[in-house]
Amino acid sequence: MPAWPTKSAAGALAALAILAAAARADTIRTHKGIGYSGQIVGLDAEGIVVRSGGVQRSVALADISRVEADKYPELARAEDIYAQGVAGKEGAFADAERIYRALVRDRPPAWLRLLVQARMYRLYVESGRVVDAVDAYLEMARSQPKLVVGLTLPAPAEGAHDANKAMLGKVEAALREAADKPYTGELRNFRIALKMLEGSPEEVLPLLEPLLASPNEKTRQTAMLRRVELLLATNKTDEAARRFGEAAQALGDAAPAETAYWRARVAEARGEPLAAALDFMRLPILYADQDKNRTADALFRAGEALKAAGVPRDEIVKVFREAVTRYSGTTGAERARRELAQMGAK
Repeated sequence: MPAWPTKSAAGALAALAILAAAARADTIRTHKGIGYSGQIVGLDAEGIVVRSGGVQRSVALADISRVEADKYPELARAEDIYAQGVAGKEGAFADAERIYRALVRDRPPAWLRLLVQARMYRLYVESGRVVDAVDAYLEMARSQPKLVVGLTLPAPAEGAHDANKAMLGKVEAALREAADKPYTGELRNFRIALKMLEGSPEEVLPLLEPLLASPNEKTRQTAMLRRVELLLATNKTDEAARRFGEAAQALGDAAPAETAYWRARVAEARGEPLAAALDFMRLPILYADQDKNRTADALFRAGEALKAAGVPRDEIVKVFREAVTRYSGTTGAERARRELAQMGAK
C-alpha cells in the first residue's frame, strides 16, 4: 500500500497547490504598473471586473496596459505583439490583429470581446485605417457607452471623399440614436471634422456653437480648436490667432501636442515658417506615439515650412524621410513621399 504523506509533506503539497493556482491566475496590469491577479469575472459599466484578494474591482479600459487570462493563453501573446506595435515595430499590428480575431471567433465572454475591440480600435488608429476605427468606436459605444469616454477619433483623410461621406452617414445616424450619451461630444466633433472636408464653412458654424457652450470641458476645448481650424481654412488668420490664444489658455497643460500643432498652424498661416517648423517638430520629438497620423502630418508640414524658410535641402530631406520611414501608411507620409520625389530624393 502506498504510504500516506507525512504532515510536512502534506503542507508542502498544499503550498504547491496554492502556488500553482496563483500561477494560473488571470492578471490585469494598468499603465501605472499596478497589477491585479485573481479571476476576471465579467464586465460592468466602469470596465473589466477582476476578483483579486477576495475583493471585486473594476479596471477602466483606458487604464489597462495588459491582460492575461488562464482560459485564453493566446491573449498574452497577442498583448505582447500589440505592445511591440505600439512601440513602432513594423508588422506587429498585423500579427496581433490575426491573434485577436481568432480569440473572438467563437462566442467569447463580453469582457474579452470588448478588450479586443479596444485593441483593434487603437490598432486601426495607429495604422491610419480611419473607417475601421470609426466602426470599432461605434460598436463599443453602443455596447458600453461609458467605456469609450476619453477615446479620441482619428482625423479623417483629405481626399478620401467616398469614405468620408460614408462615415458621415454612420456618425449622423449614431448621433440620432445617442441622445445624451457620454460620447456624443466626441461624435459631434468628428462630424465637424468630416464636414470641414466634405461640406462648407456655412454648414460647420452652426454645429460648433452648442459644442463651444458644452458643460463637458474636453468637448468644449476640442470645439475651440475646431474653430481655429475653420478660421484658418477660411483665411481669417488674425481671428484664428486670437481664438487659438483662448484655446491654449483653456487647454493649459492638458494637451501639449495639440497646442503645439495648432500654434504651428497659426504661425504657418501668418508667414512665420521657422516658428511653425519648430512647433511642428515638437510632435515627433516629444509626442511621437500619441497620434501617428497627426505626427506624420506635422513632419510633412515641418518640411514644407523649412522649404519656405530657405533651409538647406539636406535638412528638408531628412524631415520628409522621417515621415515616410516612421509613419508609413499615413496621409502625411504619402505627402512627404511625393515631395521627396519632386525634389529628386530617394
